[in-house]
Amino acid sequence: MEKVYYAGIETPLGTVWAAATEKGLVQVHASGTEEAFLSELRGRVEAELMHDPGRFDGLRRQLEAWSEGEPVIFDLPLDLRGTEFQKEVWRSIHAIPHGKLSSYGRLAEAIGRPRAARAVGNAVGANPCGIVIPCHRVVWSNGGLGGFGGGFDPERLNNKRRLLMTEGILPRVEGKPEKEVDLTRFFEK
Repeated sequence: MEKVYYAGIETPLGTVWAAATEKGLVQVHASGTEEAFLSELRGRVEAELMHDPGRFDGLRRQLEAWSEGEPVIFDLPLDLRGTEFQKEVWRSIHAIPHGKLSSYGRLAEAIGRPRAARAVGNAVGANPCGIVIPCHRVVWSNGGLGGFGGGFDPERLNNKRRLLMTEGILPRVEGKPEKEVDLTRFFEK
């Protein structure tokens, strides 16, 4: 049976939960409990789970730099589990630079499927490696915040705002700061 290693990484934004196989990161969550993280992981990968914080030193260093506002390219190996379409979308998201945004429609165009914005939205919502594959950088084409983590509830949206604030895109989390900022100006040219 495959082994998957996991650990919680303490950051200024809270605990980031990470899991990896021998091939690379398979799941990263920036919120939630260990129990919720492991439950989702068990649903994604049939494996023997092993707690091993030492395996995540590289991710820890990159998260520390990122949480201090440094532009970090998360260049650790990934072991993505999903459909080919989802993996194509996730690779496209991974290419969005720090401090920039994209939209569901722009991602659909980038992968050569301009009519697939809704399907792209579903793939974004299924992203297993938050922050590392920066789905928080994907917003609506009109500059609206969009969803986060597969939903639109206030806690999820505040998590997205917090990540965008860390990258200098939003000025704060409280209220609806995205209404005061033209998010389309952060779209890649």
